[in-house]
Amino acid sequence: MWKATTALNVPNVTTNFYPSDDQWDIVQMPFKASTAVAEGAAIGIEISGSTTTGYVTLMWVENAAGADFVGIAAEPIVSGDADYATAWKLKGVKIPRSIYAQAFFTVWAGTFTAIDIGKTVEFNSDSLWLAVDTAGKWARIKGYISATRGICDFSLPATETA
Repeated sequence: MWKATTALNVPNVTTNFYPSDDQWDIVQMPFKASTAVAEGAAIGIEISGSTTTGYVTLMWVENAAGADFVGIAAEPIVSGDADYATAWKLKGVKIPRSIYAQAFFTVWAGTFTAIDIGKTVEFNSDSLWLAVDTAGKWARIKGYISATRGICDFSLPATETA
């Protein structure tokens, strides 16, 4: 059974990543235990050693083998949740329908201008924003809104894991 991911009369979080087009679906995905996740955080496949764990979690700053982008957290996970320490808890994640689905983002570090369109950049360490002055393999900047907001996609090649 599906559940609402935002309480009634509570505005959606729009300070982190959130879809900028209609190319996203919300699905329930299994999260690792005891990891706080903010609504709008970038979510990826968890890697331990050199293999997947079956869980999703916060994205890494660097593109580790197999730790690919999966989607955007549709609901927060906080330490006060009854299932916070439970592995395989199912939480909503906004999944792109195609690699060209676009999302709004917030600038974490760097000077962001319209000439940054087309750059590939990294996530910051808590998976909430992009480091627009740090070349990376996670997101491609697709649009400029202001010095602190832009549009990106996650169309970069996926990695492989054994």
